[in-house]
Amino acid sequence: MQFSKWVAGLKERSISFFTKSSQQVKQTAKNMWDSLLKHKKIAIPVSTAALLTVSLAAFGNYYYQSNIYSIYHVIVNGKEVGVVNDPDVIHKWSDKKLAEETAKHIGLTLKLSDYITFTEEKLYKGKYDNDAAIQALDKIAEIKVEAVKLVVNGETIGYAANEEAAATVLEDVKEKFSGVPAPAKMKKQAVMAASLEAPANNNIKVKEVKFKENVQTETDEVPAAQVLSVDKLEELITKGTFKQVTHTVAEGDCITCIAKKYDITSKDIYANNPGITENTVLKLGQQINVTAIRPLVTVQVVEQVTKDEVIDYSTEIQSNDKVPKGEQKVLQEGKEGKKAVTYEVIKENGQVIDNKMLSQTVLANPVPKIVERGTKVIPSRGTGRLSWPAPGYVSSGFGTRWGRLHAGIDIAGPGSVKAADNGRVIEAGWHGDYGNCVIIDHGNGLQTLYAHMSSVKVKVGDVVAQGKVIGVKGATGDATGVHLHFEVRKNGTPQNPMKYLSR
Repeated sequence: MQFSKWVAGLKERSISFFTKSSQQVKQTAKNMWDSLLKHKKIAIPVSTAALLTVSLAAFGNYYYQSNIYSIYHVIVNGKEVGVVNDPDVIHKWSDKKLAEETAKHIGLTLKLSDYITFTEEKLYKGKYDNDAAIQALDKIAEIKVEAVKLVVNGETIGYAANEEAAATVLEDVKEKFSGVPAPAKMKKQAVMAASLEAPANNNIKVKEVKFKENVQTETDEVPAAQVLSVDKLEELITKGTFKQVTHTVAEGDCITCIAKKYDITSKDIYANNPGITENTVLKLGQQINVTAIRPLVTVQVVEQVTKDEVIDYSTEIQSNDKVPKGEQKVLQEGKEGKKAVTYEVIKENGQVIDNKMLSQTVLANPVPKIVERGTKVIPSRGTGRLSWPAPGYVSSGFGTRWGRLHAGIDIAGPGSVKAADNGRVIEAGWHGDYGNCVIIDHGNGLQTLYAHMSSVKVKVGDVVAQGKVIGVKGATGDATGVHLHFEVRKNGTPQNPMKYLSR
C-alpha cells in the first residue's frame, strides 16, 4: 500500500516536468504511467520508475525547445503594426518601395520618413503574418526626400531638389528681373566678349543686386511630389502662381472693365496677351488671359549710370530801332552744350523707382543764339503816294477788256511782290479767280490788291511798311502766265493804278 502511494506520487511529479510542453507530450507521459499502474501485480522497481521519469523529461524538453521560434514585432514610430518572422521581409519591402519611387523621381534621393524598428520575441510556435505587416506598412509608410525649401519673409514658397538647384533658381530670378547675369555667367560672358573683341558698356556699373525680401534656404524632408524642377520653381516665383485664369469676352466688356473685375491692371492684360493693346477691338467669345502676375520676390538693383546730356543754349535779343517792329533776324545760331551726368538708379523688378544725381561734368559749353529784333514803329496809315509793287512791264492796262472791266493792271514777269504803301493786311490767302491774294488797307480811303501770287508772305493783321515783300509773283487762280494783277480801290471803287504810282 505504501509502495503504491509512492509510485502514484512519482507519476504526478514526473508529469509536472512537462507543464511547459505540449499537450501531446504530457498526454504521452500520462499514458505510459497509466499502463504501468494498471497491472497491480507487477512490481515496479524504483530504478525503473526513476529512469522512466528522466527519459520522459528529456523528450519533453527536446520537443519544447525545437518548437520555440523567434518572431519580430514591427514598430513604426513607436507603434506596432504587425509581426514578421524575419526583419529581412521588411527590409526587402523597403528597398523595393524606394526603388519604385526613385524611378518616378529621377535625380532625387528618397528615404522612408517613418522610423521602423523591430522587437524580437521567442515563443513556442510563435505566430506571425508577413503579408499583413507589409499591407499595414503600405498604408502608413511615407516616402520623403531631403530637399531645400525656399523661405521668403518666413513663409515657405517652394522646394528645390538640392542646394545647387535652389541657388540656380535664385540666381536666374535675379537675372530675369535685373538683366544682370550671375557671377559665373558674367565671367563666362566676359571671356566670350573678349574673344569677340566686343566693346564693353562702361556707362552702367551694377553696384548691387539683391532681394528686397528676406530670402533663405533651409533643408527639410518633404514628399517627393512637392519638389519642383528649376523651371517650375522659377515660374512660381516670377509669376506667383501656376494657375491661369481665362475670361471669355461678353457684350459690353472693355479692357478696363475686365481688369477691374479680376482685380488686376490693364498692363497685366497687355503683358499676358501679346497682340492686345489699348486700341484692340474685343470680339464676343474671345479668350483673354487675366492671370494676376504677382512675383513672390522683389529683385532690387542699384546701378551707377553715367550718360551724356544736352545743355540747352540761351537766346539773346538785341534791339534795332532801324528795323521795323515785328521783323527779326538771327545774328548767331545757338549751339547746344554737352555734359556727363552720373546717377544712382534703383530698380525693382525692372522698374525704376528712384533716380538720384551724384555728379555732373561739363564737356562742352553751349553757344547762345543771338537775335536782332526791330523796334521801329511803322504807321498803318499810308502816304498816298504808291510805289511800284513789282518789277516788270505792264502787259495789260486798266479798262474794258473782252467786254468787261479789267479793274487793275498786269505786271508781267517773275519777281517779288512788295507793299505799295504803309498799311494793314486785311486779307491774305486764296480768293477765287484771284488765286493767292493780299489786300492792304492804307487807312486813308485807299486799298491795294495783289493777285495770282505763287506764295504769300504776310498774314491778316500784319502792319506792313511801303516796300515790304508780301509775296512772290505766280499764276494762281484765273491766270494764263506768271504776272501780278494789281488793283487800287478808293472807298471801294476801282481806280486806275497808273494815276497813283510814282516812278
